[in-house]
Amino acid sequence: MQAMKPAFALDFRDDTIRLLHRSAGGWQLVGQVSPGDPDLTEAMGYLRATALGLSPRGIATKLILPNAQILYTEVSVAATEARKRRKEIAAALEGRTPYGVDELAFDSAGKGSDVQVAVVARETLAEAEAFAAEH
Repeated sequence: MQAMKPAFALDFRDDTIRLLHRSAGGWQLVGQVSPGDPDLTEAMGYLRATALGLSPRGIATKLILPNAQILYTEVSVAATEARKRRKEIAAALEGRTPYGVDELAFDSAGKGSDVQVAVVARETLAEAEAFAAEH
């Protein structure tokens, strides 16, 4: 079964939140707002209404976090089995962030002994998801 690709993306930047729509030509900007906007709720409501106009059956949205919130690193692993590789990666992440490994979400890519890893605090993910759900 193929995973559903969201038709929209909320791109969080330091100075703006952008709503993007997936089209045949790639991601198109629907609109953007400043996180400091005094009418943030109203502005996000307008973006949501616009998105519903583009997709009346609902809005599936991916969240794009700022790179400053993501640790990109490379780790060496010996295991070849996926579960064991995840355990080795988790062990290698210990102490690399101010968070405990159980407070991190990560994904990895690479088939050899050196794998690229993207790491983010679960707290950051929860905040982004709560913002998206609220608006």
